[in-house]
Amino acid sequence: MNMINIGLTGLNANKTALDVTAHNIANVNTPGFSRQQAMMSALAGNDILSAGSGVEIASIRRISDQFIVKQTWAATSQQAASNANLDSMTMLESLLGGEGFNISAGLDSLYSALNDATLKPESTPNRQQIINEAKALSRRFNTLSESLHGQGKRISDKATASIEHANSLMNNIADINHRVVETQATGGNPSQLIDERDVLIKQLSEVVEISSTQQPDGSLQVTLASGQPLILGSDAAQLKSTPIVNEPFIKNIEINFSGQTFAVTGELGGQLGSFDNYLKETLKPTQQALDEMAQNLATEFNQVLATGFDLNGNPGQALFSFDPNSPAGSLDITAITPAELALSSDGAPGNSDTLQALIDLSTKPMAINGLGSVTLSDAFASMVGKTAIETRQASVDQKAAETLFSQANAARDNLSAVNSDEEAANLMTFTNAYQANMKVISTANELFDSVLRLL
Repeated sequence: MNMINIGLTGLNANKTALDVTAHNIANVNTPGFSRQQAMMSALAGNDILSAGSGVEIASIRRISDQFIVKQTWAATSQQAASNANLDSMTMLESLLGGEGFNISAGLDSLYSALNDATLKPESTPNRQQIINEAKALSRRFNTLSESLHGQGKRISDKATASIEHANSLMNNIADINHRVVETQATGGNPSQLIDERDVLIKQLSEVVEISSTQQPDGSLQVTLASGQPLILGSDAAQLKSTPIVNEPFIKNIEINFSGQTFAVTGELGGQLGSFDNYLKETLKPTQQALDEMAQNLATEFNQVLATGFDLNGNPGQALFSFDPNSPAGSLDITAITPAELALSSDGAPGNSDTLQALIDLSTKPMAINGLGSVTLSDAFASMVGKTAIETRQASVDQKAAETLFSQANAARDNLSAVNSDEEAANLMTFTNAYQANMKVISTANELFDSVLRLL
């Protein structure tokens, strides 16, 4: 009878191993699935003359390395951040390089009209051309400013959507934490829940860079990379964005956890961090530089014109107008007529001293924040060049992040993903073992029958 019992333990153990193998094969295409392994251990005998009592399944092991998993989460954050940054920079480079947004081309056309007018300053067509080119330049500032504003709004909306997505993920992760603790406490197998939790944390890593700590009860504590808590056991924080006064797109990110609200300190990482960095460190300085260029242009032109006289002998009037709160977006020309352009310094129609002073502005350095003291044309060229360099660097960073992401996922898959060849070999091994144990029971039964026939 002992032989039958030993064979029965072998049948049960290998039946479980076949179930595990079948489960692995069934999930060969399941994203985030970690293969499992039936861990067998020999049963001790009852006395010194007993070889043993068979075999049992000690546990079903989930094949995973938490260090490798954390590397995939870190690589995911880096890749998501670099992708978002490259998208933003590529869009900005496209805007600044657009023919209709080229401020340098608009300045060249305006100064060309001024130079043409030096041949006959009193000519109405020449004066009208100056006004037309000034109007065209204003529109270039307006459209570029509106386009930058539009990009800022789109990125801000993406950031809001990312926060809502992160909040949903954190609630789900906290819920799974609770279920893992319950399953583990009752002796169940939480492998499926842990796989599901890892997939959700990977998705959360796309939004923000996270850090995690395994707890003894099976739950996972998740924080921002800066250490601020996101998930503790079955409790999840909620991210919130708070508008900043006079900032149309940049918002403060806060964490609400257990009724307490505190500001996020340090880098957020992931998509959200990339959006925040781009809005603060790239888009805002670009908008400020464009505003300063528009304001300098209007102020300098109006000041020079104020020193001259028009064709009627009246003091010069302003050519440009703008709203100080948004110079580039509001830049326009006044209702000035060709005859009212004060191109003469003494009131004589043929005098072009003031006109020449306007032309000299093309080479006058002006202070532009972030670009130094440069001419307006050089300021825009520097802006375009700086953006092109940063876009190329963003492309390099994105490719590096893509490589790291691929390597990290390959390392995870090599360890945890289902290998069809390996599972096929396991299937034959456990099937043969199962049949061998059936043979043991059959042999025991034959021996038992032989004994009965002797009685």
